Amino acid sequence: MTIRELLVMRHAKSSWDRPEDSDFERRLNQRGVDDGAKMARIYAAELPRPERVLCSTARRTRDTLAFLIPDLIDPRVVEYHDSLYLAAATTWLNWIQAAPSTCQVLMLMGHNPGLTDLVNQLLAGAAPSLDNLPTLGAAHFRSRSKWSNWGEAPAEVTAILRPKQFPNTESHSHDG
Repeated sequence: MTIRELLVMRHAKSSWDRPEDSDFERRLNQRGVDDGAKMARIYAAELPRPERVLCSTARRTRDTLAFLIPDLIDPRVVEYHDSLYLAAATTWLNWIQAAPSTCQVLMLMGHNPGLTDLVNQLLAGAAPSLDNLPTLGAAHFRSRSKWSNWGEAPAEVTAILRPKQFPNTESHSHDG
């Protein structure tokens, strides 16, 4: 039976320094840029290459994804959807369950609190719940279930990666 893998990743640290920008248009701050460049190499070494990427259309998610191209992500597999901007866990889960059966590695790029809630729903008590998926944090899941069955039983979490756990990256789990 086919093993399916899911990568859940939150955008890099964003800036609140430009009050004229809407939340949707917020840019990455310097730490987000620095962490994005460093973590792109680490994630390319640690995570499987996704065959499909679903990404919020917000500027900070698009800018974060740009760091992951081409080391981890082929830009031809990226789909941007307005409905993923600040999406709730149920919205993310609907997208996962609708993924084509031919896709073995799916990646999501978005925002909290929806992504932390999704990670905890997928853990379903199989591991300690996550207080917060930090900026540029990633959760990697594996399951033999069809995509349409994800969320009904816990998936195996193989890694929860945070920028602050890697040397030479300065990051904090502060929301951004």
